[in-house]
Amino acid sequence: MRLLRRAHACAVAAFLVPTLAGASGYAIYEQGAAALGMGGAFVASVHDASAQFFNPAALPRLEGSQLSFGASWLSTRTSFAGVDPFPGFGTTEEMKTGNFFPPMLYWTRHLGSRAALGVGVNSPFGLGIDWQSPETFSGRERATKASIQTVNGSLSLAYALGDRWSVAAGASALFAKVELNNIGTFVSGGGQSVNVLRAKLESDFKPGYGFHLATLASPWDRWRIGLTFRSQVTLNVDNGNATFAQIASGDSALDATIAANLPPGQTVTTELVFPAMASLGVAWDPSPDWTYEVDALWTQWSSFEKIPLRFPGDPSLDADLIEDYSDQFQVRAGAEHRYERTTYRLGYYFDQSPAPPESVTPILPDANRHGATVGIGLERGKWTVDAYNLFLFVEKRSTEGRERGGFDGVYKTYVNSLGASLTYRW
Repeated sequence: MRLLRRAHACAVAAFLVPTLAGASGYAIYEQGAAALGMGGAFVASVHDASAQFFNPAALPRLEGSQLSFGASWLSTRTSFAGVDPFPGFGTTEEMKTGNFFPPMLYWTRHLGSRAALGVGVNSPFGLGIDWQSPETFSGRERATKASIQTVNGSLSLAYALGDRWSVAAGASALFAKVELNNIGTFVSGGGQSVNVLRAKLESDFKPGYGFHLATLASPWDRWRIGLTFRSQVTLNVDNGNATFAQIASGDSALDATIAANLPPGQTVTTELVFPAMASLGVAWDPSPDWTYEVDALWTQWSSFEKIPLRFPGDPSLDADLIEDYSDQFQVRAGAEHRYERTTYRLGYYFDQSPAPPESVTPILPDANRHGATVGIGLERGKWTVDAYNLFLFVEKRSTEGRERGGFDGVYKTYVNSLGASLTYRW
């Protein structure tokens, strides 16, 4: 049955899209509590073990050896209002409140007077959606529930070329696991959509490998300039698995037709690309107890033009999905005021969406974002506790009547993030 074959292909396509889009629209920059207190503007002024993520070239400048661990609590709320022709004015939908806890762990140590080593484990990308009332959700053919889980391990070596300049290089391994659930429908003679199958698409953790480079310079007193580059990471998914279960409609003739044409479980393969990223930071210390920093971040999302889908068991379903993302830019600014044992921080950032209106979907309703942050650090002997809160305001995003699957409307999202880390120095 052509309907089921189309539903099958769309389901697998939806499964793969959030994995890639999540690398930008749902990239997790919350990788250090002190950094996020300053709005993530930390590339030039980083002074704790989270340098392994923000700028490994700072490792030789850190005090002693450090072990830092922590997590963030991300809470998300999203709603949708449809427009004509589909799903129509008056259609409103909501996601269940999402709660996510990406962890972070960093360890650094000196190797002599000029060299230093850094190791990190974190979760730099993630996605979780779960629309309410999935059986009646107007976008259920695209997705009712989806998730991305990632684990990234990184290693860096840094060297101070002098008192004012240091460099670093390293490698990373990114592991990603994805799942999507959706519902296939059949449009009856009366125009009513009848649920006929449930699709579940998932993959095991698959690895991809990359490298990073960084430098940190102090060209003038009280000024620091930092630059970090992270390479593209490619994941070859060769064992994505699609399974399908029939939903009884109560119409015996329809049920028999569905059963006879139900797609078999099968494998899908593709290549997933997480784009290259670069960040530039400039920090100024007007006095010993104040630091200000401004960062500019760039993500090469123009490399995300399409997703190649290949079905070894049924090549007739092979397709290339067009996305046409644009490069993404962010601007982050923050300040830090230090007292003897307490530090106060605040920050702001603007995060530009890379997704064109055609690619704004129930899986990833991406939009421009504005983040305001506050933070505090408490130092007690060899221990430091840092905490932050991020208020993230996401602009309303309309598909402008151009969403490729014809699911048009306006999305509204709010995100709050609360995080803390504990650092020990010796």
